[in-house]
Amino acid sequence: MADSSPPLADSSPPPSPPGPRQPPPALAGPLSAPYAFPRHRLKRRLTQANKTPLVLVACGSFSPVTVLHLQMFEMTGRYVRDTDFDVVGSYLSPVSDAYNKPSLARARDRVAMCTLAVEADDANASIMVDPWETLRCDDAGRPVYTRTADTLRHFDYEINHVLGGIQAADGSRLDARIALLIGADVAMTMSDPNVWDPADIDVILGTYGAFIVERPAQTDIRKALRPLERYHKIWVVSSFYNDVSSTKIRAQLRNSEMVLDLPKPVFDYIRTHALYRDAGPNDQQDKKQHQGAAAQ
Repeated sequence: MADSSPPLADSSPPPSPPGPRQPPPALAGPLSAPYAFPRHRLKRRLTQANKTPLVLVACGSFSPVTVLHLQMFEMTGRYVRDTDFDVVGSYLSPVSDAYNKPSLARARDRVAMCTLAVEADDANASIMVDPWETLRCDDAGRPVYTRTADTLRHFDYEINHVLGGIQAADGSRLDARIALLIGADVAMTMSDPNVWDPADIDVILGTYGAFIVERPAQTDIRKALRPLERYHKIWVVSSFYNDVSSTKIRAQLRNSEMVLDLPKPVFDYIRTHALYRDAGPNDQQDKKQHQGAAAQ
């Protein structure tokens, strides 16, 4: 019987549509603090011919950021070497406090932890932290939530419109491919309209694309991809078996257990600022699951 599962992603980028592409609009609205788009580690010129510049964007709570978050960039970077892409930029984009997840540390703490993590990670020296999502607010100064599709539009606007894209090896200008970087566990939720607006998925996977890192311990990658098979801008990155998660780490911190999956500067920051001492409503169930797994 033929396998009806969708094929894993093609390694070559889809052809660009004919004609000039219109830049995405700048997202209007106030910011709670001065902001400059981080570009100090952005590779502005390709050194290899016939490559498509690629910018990887990981959105999430990062409460706290883990070694796996950083390793996802490393694994994807290795995967991309055998494709027509060239990674020119890698970004962590923490969500704002308006996300209102009970276990969410304050935005300034999460941005600080992400910054410490990338500065200490020699293997991923190109990663940058963009605080833009955490700075967006309404007219009263209250934080607002930014949809992932709008975050990708933000990167598209800043890199391809404001900065003028990436210079090719022959001196011409190229638009960078902006792509979401996620784990397969997140991809599994993308077909659920109660979690994701289908119109946003059309933008994320139809316009931009996603690199999906396998999570063998949590998710069957083919099951995650099957509802998304109509989208052709998906690339699957092989991974190792792991059960690293921010939820598990928060439980370990509360229980004063050994924590192996945090960058050391992040662990030190958490201890110094006394973060994750109390469990929110969502973490109570997570704690039970963690304790049950530990007993097995």
